[in-house]
Parts: sequence; C-alpha cells; structure tokens
Amino acid sequence: MKPQFILPNGHYFLSHSVGCQSLGTQAKVEQYLRQWAELGGDAWPLWLQNIEEFKQALANLIGGNRKDYCPQVNLSSALTKIIGALPDAKERNVILATEQDFPSMGFVLATAKAKGYEVKFLGADEKGRVELSQWQDALSSNGDRVKLAFITHVFSETCQLQDVEAICQLAKQQGVMSLVDIAQSMGIVPLSVSDWQADIVIGSCVKWCCGGPGAGFIYLSETMQSQLEPMDLGWFSHQNPFEFDIHHFEYASDASRFMGGTPSVLPFVMATFGIQTIIDIGVENIRRHNQALNSEIMFSALEQGITVSSPTLDSERGGTLVLDFSDRESAQRAFTQANIKTDLRPRFGFRFSPHIYNDMQDVEALLRVLKEM
Repeated sequence: MKPQFILPNGHYFLSHSVGCQSLGTQAKVEQYLRQWAELGGDAWPLWLQNIEEFKQALANLIGGNRKDYCPQVNLSSALTKIIGALPDAKERNVILATEQDFPSMGFVLATAKAKGYEVKFLGADEKGRVELSQWQDALSSNGDRVKLAFITHVFSETCQLQDVEAICQLAKQQGVMSLVDIAQSMGIVPLSVSDWQADIVIGSCVKWCCGGPGAGFIYLSETMQSQLEPMDLGWFSHQNPFEFDIHHFEYASDASRFMGGTPSVLPFVMATFGIQTIIDIGVENIRRHNQALNSEIMFSALEQGITVSSPTLDSERGGTLVLDFSDRESAQRAFTQANIKTDLRPRFGFRFSPHIYNDMQDVEALLRVLKEM
C-alpha cells in the first residue's frame, strides 16, 4: 500500500500525529493554485464547491448528512465556538470531562467558567484508564446538574478506546448534551455519528485521514442545529450570505451557522483527497492491518518484559500502541539511530502507530531495536 502514499525516510510510526501524504495531493494543490492564477475572484464558485465536497466526504466516512458538517481550522477553535454558543449556566451548570482528555480541550472547557459552568474531571487509574462505570456514576448522581458531557473516543496518551455509544446513551437518558472528540479515531476506527446519536462531534483530518493540517470540523445533530447560536460568526454563518444587509442577520438553518467569515479553502481541498483515499481503502481494512501489526509489536514487547501502557485488547485500543522503558533516554537514542519515527509522552511512554502504509519491514526494524534494548 506504500505506493499510494509519500513517506518520510525511515520507519514511520507517527500517524497519531501527522498522517503521510496521499499520492495525488500535490496535484490537487497545484489545481487550486492554477484556479487562483487563471481565474482570480472568479475561482470562488469552484472553491465553495470544494468546501461542499469536503463536507460530503465527511458524511461518507463517518455518517450523517453534508448539511450537518461545518469546516473549522482545528478542534480547539471548534470547541471554543461551541462553548461560546452555550447559554449561561442555570440549574445545569456542570461540564463533565476526564483527566485523560487532550490538554487543549481542557483549556477551552475552562473558559466556560465565565458563563457560570463548573468543569468536573473524571479521574483515571494508574494506567490512565477511565471506566464506563465512572460515567454511569457521574451521570446518575449529578445528571440533573450536568449540561454537557465531553467524551474523547480515543485518548491520545494511552490510546484507550471509550464506549462512546454507551456514554452518549447515558447522557441522553439524563437530558445531557454529548460532545465527542474523534481526533484520534477518525480514519482508523470504524464509527458512525448516526449510530452514536451524539449531539456534537468535533474532529480533524491531519492524523489517520492523511489530510494535512488546517482541516477540522464540527458535526451537529439536527437538534443542535436549531438550538446553538455561536457568538463567533460571520457572513458565511448567515442563512443567505449574499443578502448584504448590514442590519439583518439570520443564522443558517444547518451547521453552517458555525462557519464564520470567509473560509480557508486549500486545507479542505487536501483533506478531501486524504479522506477519499481512506474511504477507497476502507477503514475496516486499515483497522485489521493496524491491529495485526500492533499485535506483532505488543507480543514481542511483552515477551521481553517491556511495559505496554496502552490496552492489550484490540477491542479496547485505538490505533496506537504505547511502550515504556526504564531508561527512556537510551530508548530514544536507539530509535533515532535506527531511524524509527516515534514520540514520547511523559506519563506513559513512546507511541507507535502503524497505518496502512506500514508493513512487516517497519515492524521487524522496530522489533530488532526492542530485542537489542
């Protein structure tokens, strides 16, 4: 599968950070630049069609309809807009999250305090695990006070896979809004926003979808499309962007109300091509390949007494395997010398994320280093 992608030199295990470029992405960028050079302002109809194609690609990959999606720069910006659209806190003044959520999400959630909300974090055990029972307890005991449940599908540090559908159902039973972060699962774990019945989903295409940076998005259920009114808006948030009446604004009736001002285009051109490549290969196929390679690495690590920080069961793990070593500095030197691309997270260890473009040669190179260590 490597011919479909352009890989950096070495053995690349960093798809949890940046997915490799799909072959053909450069041609899409050049097409965009030609449109700009040849058409100038007349290129806008083509560029706006690119935005619609991005939204349709998202719907094809993870469910819902095109109108349910709104492009964003990144997850932090998307979450900021959502928090800004929440009403001031009243009886329901609690936002539930976990200690394992990505820090940037916690930073943004904390801004809800200005609206009178309190952010409560579910704790994790010594392995960084958060159990479904913790969500059950928190929602059953505080359900009438909780406004929003922030749910990470796959934690970035431990790669634990949460049961999003079950948590969303628990939230719905208590009248709690559900918001799901799929940054580390989209493109590697089969998922359906429709099956989850989540109220809001935010994601990014830079990781497993191989879409490059700058292409995030918000998914809004139909209920949320009529309830949330963002403060961060612009002419593309308007039901009729080309009305041009400075004294009249009407929110778009769909997720576009979160669009804001004039959109970026190029990141979504690249991301659409990356998403389509993933669709063509099939997320289920990518998932099976990933699990097979991760199993090879994990069993070898366990045989040698290396700490496996991520869940050992495929059903409980996303696409990343996390290994830890007593001498991290020596481990880092060994990986660098062998040209193995990985990264270190202080609490749990080194992350390895085999994608469809990785093969047994990459795994064998890693296993040789593990045995030498």
